[in-house]
Amino acid sequence: MKRLQLSNFEQELFDSLPGPPIIAKNKTTNVWIIEWLPPNDQKTGLQLHKWLQNKRPKWSYYSKCLNKGEVLSSIKRAISLAERHQFIPVLHFEAHGNEDGLGCPNENGKIESLSWDELTEPLQRLNLATCCNLIVVVAACIGFAGILALARGPRAPAVAIVGPEAPIEVGRLFEGAKEIYRRWMDDNPNLTDIVNSASRESGSVSFDWEPFAVLAYDVLSKDLIISLREDQQHLRKYRIGQLMLSHTFGSEKEIESKLSLLSLSFQKPFIQKIWDEMFMIDLFPENAEKFGVNWSEVVDLILEKHLTFKFSGPIKPGW
Repeated sequence: MKRLQLSNFEQELFDSLPGPPIIAKNKTTNVWIIEWLPPNDQKTGLQLHKWLQNKRPKWSYYSKCLNKGEVLSSIKRAISLAERHQFIPVLHFEAHGNEDGLGCPNENGKIESLSWDELTEPLQRLNLATCCNLIVVVAACIGFAGILALARGPRAPAVAIVGPEAPIEVGRLFEGAKEIYRRWMDDNPNLTDIVNSASRESGSVSFDWEPFAVLAYDVLSKDLIISLREDQQHLRKYRIGQLMLSHTFGSEKEIESKLSLLSLSFQKPFIQKIWDEMFMIDLFPENAEKFGVNWSEVVDLILEKHLTFKFSGPIKPGW
């Protein structure tokens, strides 16, 4: 579904918010490489695995896949290990892809696609098994096209996504991937330093990383700002009111009274619950140190700035 765009004022309000914590360090134990490439392609996943075995034996696991079912099965094996052995992998995809997902001819030559939407639930399960420590490296010439498709609750599918910002030649992509894990073997690896080194090795196309907390915070806070528009409030109340009437949840007067509780202030506990479940703070309270956001304060700040604008005089052109 296409998201509504912020107005100039709403963008200014959004930019003034404190933002989420940005965690550049994370706990990992191994690298889980999933290679899904056509038969005639250079097997960069296997090459990366052999290179890692020489550098750090038994740190890397390699899974060759011939179709999307095998890709999903490989992720399930990683989930099983994570649940039983406190296994916290960097999940590395060697594949072709585009803005819709990953894709490759299967063993019968038929093109198969694995959409980002189909990957969301397995990644959520793996991230849950790692107590919200999963980092995903996508070594595909797609940049971050699919990242927004992963922004679906209730659990985060990863802590961060790492990959090239734009299409990149296979050889340069491989050199960048090697540098990612060369730096991951540092005593105190930092994602910012890792992707900067990978960018230097890959040449003209940079690698980058997207903290999932930043993505989720942006989506949620922008939706809250847009929800304050009068048309959005009227539309939301109308839809809920019609639903309540159709299920006989009281008279029109009683329903109107209930709808008055739909203000943003009354939603603070619900918003906090969404966030805490997303980053598993409800299950692992220690995660609050890495991902915690006080949404009551954020909502109060949004309301304060919105009211200041609403009663501060004539609306400026474009606002």
